[in-house]
Amino acid sequence: MMATQEQIDAARRHIEQLRDQHASDVIALVRLVDDGALKGPAGDELGADLRAWDRAFKDLFTRALALVDSLQPSEPTKGASTQ
Repeated sequence: MMATQEQIDAARRHIEQLRDQHASDVIALVRLVDDGALKGPAGDELGADLRAWDRAFKDLFTRALALVDSLQPSEPTKGASTQ
């Protein structure tokens, strides 16, 4: 079964929503660590890990959106359900 344009658009919106939520959450965590919530080597390591995690997830969301953008929608058949 191929995706309709509506399904492709919904997938794109969902990925964008997840990307935005992730960015907000990670930024909040980085700010907590940078503001001294966890001091010393453990805090430095956590900050570095959070930044690496953020870069990896940004790449993942970019690739997911590129994949969605490469999809060609199917034409709905007459009388077919669009669920």
